[in-house]
Amino acid sequence: MPIQVLARAEKGRVLILPLRGAETLFEGYLRLQETPKGPRPKKFLINKDGDERYLQPEDLVRLLRKASAIYVARGEPVSEGQFIKFLEGYQLPHRKVSICQLCISEKRKFTPLDGKAIRFKGGVICQRCAAEELQREADFRHLGRAAKLHLARTLLKRRNLDDVLALLALERLDSDLTKFDEIPAAKEEDPMAVETLDLPPDLKASLLNRTESLLPVQAKAVRGGLLEGQNLLVVSATATGKSLVGEMAGIKNFLLGKGKLLFLVPLVALANQKYDQLSLYRDLGAKTSIRVGVSRIKLGKGKRMNQDLNSEIIVGTYEGIDQILRTGRDLGKVGTVVIDEVHMLEEKERGHRLSGLIGRLRFSYPQAQFIYLSATVGNPTTLAEQLGTDLIDYQVRPVPIERHLIFAEPRDKKGLLRRLVKEAAAMTSSTGYRGQTIIFTNSRKNCNSLSMAIPNSAAYHAGMQYDQRRKVELLFGRADIDAVVTTAALAAGVDFPASQVIFDSLAMGIEWLSVHEFNQMLGRAGRPGYHDRGVVYLLPEPGKKYQGGKGESEDEVALRLLRGTMEDVLPEYGEEEQQEEVLANAVVAGSKEDLIRLHKLTIGLDDLRSSLSALQDANLVKGIVPTRMGRAAAAHFLTPGEVVVIRRGLAGDKEPLEVAIDLEKFEDLYLKAADRISTTLRMQVSSRALHGSVMDLLSSEDLTRLDPKVREELLNFAKEFTRCGCPDSPYCGCPDRKASLKILNLRAEGMSPGRIIQEFSDNYGIYAYTGDLINYLDSVVRRLEAIEEIARVLGKKETAKEAKRLRERIEG
Repeated sequence: MPIQVLARAEKGRVLILPLRGAETLFEGYLRLQETPKGPRPKKFLINKDGDERYLQPEDLVRLLRKASAIYVARGEPVSEGQFIKFLEGYQLPHRKVSICQLCISEKRKFTPLDGKAIRFKGGVICQRCAAEELQREADFRHLGRAAKLHLARTLLKRRNLDDVLALLALERLDSDLTKFDEIPAAKEEDPMAVETLDLPPDLKASLLNRTESLLPVQAKAVRGGLLEGQNLLVVSATATGKSLVGEMAGIKNFLLGKGKLLFLVPLVALANQKYDQLSLYRDLGAKTSIRVGVSRIKLGKGKRMNQDLNSEIIVGTYEGIDQILRTGRDLGKVGTVVIDEVHMLEEKERGHRLSGLIGRLRFSYPQAQFIYLSATVGNPTTLAEQLGTDLIDYQVRPVPIERHLIFAEPRDKKGLLRRLVKEAAAMTSSTGYRGQTIIFTNSRKNCNSLSMAIPNSAAYHAGMQYDQRRKVELLFGRADIDAVVTTAALAAGVDFPASQVIFDSLAMGIEWLSVHEFNQMLGRAGRPGYHDRGVVYLLPEPGKKYQGGKGESEDEVALRLLRGTMEDVLPEYGEEEQQEEVLANAVVAGSKEDLIRLHKLTIGLDDLRSSLSALQDANLVKGIVPTRMGRAAAAHFLTPGEVVVIRRGLAGDKEPLEVAIDLEKFEDLYLKAADRISTTLRMQVSSRALHGSVMDLLSSEDLTRLDPKVREELLNFAKEFTRCGCPDSPYCGCPDRKASLKILNLRAEGMSPGRIIQEFSDNYGIYAYTGDLINYLDSVVRRLEAIEEIARVLGKKETAKEAKRLRERIEG
């Protein structure tokens, strides 16, 4: 086989590689010298299997004359020019080639690039070497397989390893590199003029004050029978105008005397916003009221809102309206029921209650028009069949969304967020709106930390009081702040008109987001009429995992969410959840036939007979008729298991507060010094004060290594809450119970929520969010109300009186 020679100039010398096929015969290093005849060989050193020796310069010339081809790879310019003059002086034909710089430098291999070069450190390398370099960097950053494949595709698209490595190191951001894909905007259908709609004159005039033509999804709903009373499931992306679909039907039906409008949403924050919006129809003679789980905790302030059930429009949360049905009260003549966010049928904690509510409303108001609203779901046709409606499926966006992916280490996150928020705020849309950002993170602590680190931003989470959240809503709506940092759990809440959405985390608590939740959240980027496009950034942390995350790392989850298809809404509920809904249905039904019909109308229920049997064994129904205990349980949203807890507690002469704590403890207590303790002890201590790692710390000798004040606070906490005598103390649940009882006793003594938090902070170095504590106290009030009623059913009058007294004290 003929020999080929590859040469590459280095500083002061030339590397010579004789090649026979894929085999390198040896490494040679040539030093040239200038002579009157031009460059000539001075020294020629060869290295073969570690054995170094010099050859005569003539030997090199003979080798080159014998070679079937001489290839000159790009190298150090001065030495390369000198070597080419040498070849020309000996009339040795040669050809310049582009080869992989790493192959020749590190592997002594000849890899021609033939148009597939990757730029790297001022030179070019082959795809294999580039992939290996990228793999080493990805391994160093603990990236998962999916993330590595994504970066490999990015590299092949860009063909510049320096750029991809700089992106990983966040040295520079290039939108062409970070961009994962774009969800394009679709051309709108022929607009439907409001003037042509079959609407009462007053409603038409009201709509014309807002717009001259309908948005596509609205027009599609009208063509689908909206204004003729047809029941509809309207599936369309966020900010496409679904709400007006329900309003048009509801107000038309009211004006034609068909009955009132019920507009139901999952969260109090949404209900408050919708109450304000629908109150504008008072000019048409429609009084609006609200029915939500209004806090029972008296704080001496609060917005007064109409709660009269005789109103023509009733805005409510699911539970707020269901409570009316569960207690046998009548909503009057109902013409339209609008259920927003109906995909929450799939939600673990509340899905069964929404299903039960829908069934009870369909049974109680069969003549009403039902409009269900949802963002994209995986099985809209099946869901429409289950709900007994026609489907309006509008799967397009009015503005495009760019989706970007950046793998970011924790230390880089805040600086990156500041930069992205600042860049968005510096942009103005064609309609004159400045860019604003929603940042989703997975905890309230992160909300506060990030909002403090990002200029002109605000935290927004359920731990804040209503007036605090409302202030943030107003500031964002007026564009007085650039960003709001919120939790994923509040993603379905308020309506923030943002141009940009950033995912600081892809988790909700310790569980990864579902594809549906993810798309709901990113859909908030880009509002028609406000922004020309929406921008979404995912900032997954390489290698990060959560206990509930099924072994996936966050970088892998990011790619799964970006490529994922929407999950089907297929409600399946546990036995207790089904029994709760069957019991609530039994309260509404007037006969066995009614109960059977109600059962069929409630999505996700299995065998009626087995649920009734279990309820009868629990003394909650007799046949199909709810007992007094059963009616009390239904009215207070108690599961059969919770009824057992209350009955056992009362039978054991437990105090009402203890029974309430058996039902629900306050666990949202946080250790102020958690980060300092973790740093000092070089171990991870949870910020949750009742976490096992904190319990371990309280009983260890490590306390002596802590700051005296921190040590004193922890010892105070241990002394008051962990000394119980249980064999497995402090992991027996007593600390949770004692802390909850302390909170409730302080409230019963007249302390405000803020003062209770200050008490825990001063004595134990523990804090809580005011909103969380108010929500817990409110829940306890409702629990005590249930305990009071069940105590009366059981004939325990004194216990009922005590429950009432405590309830009133905690209410304030």
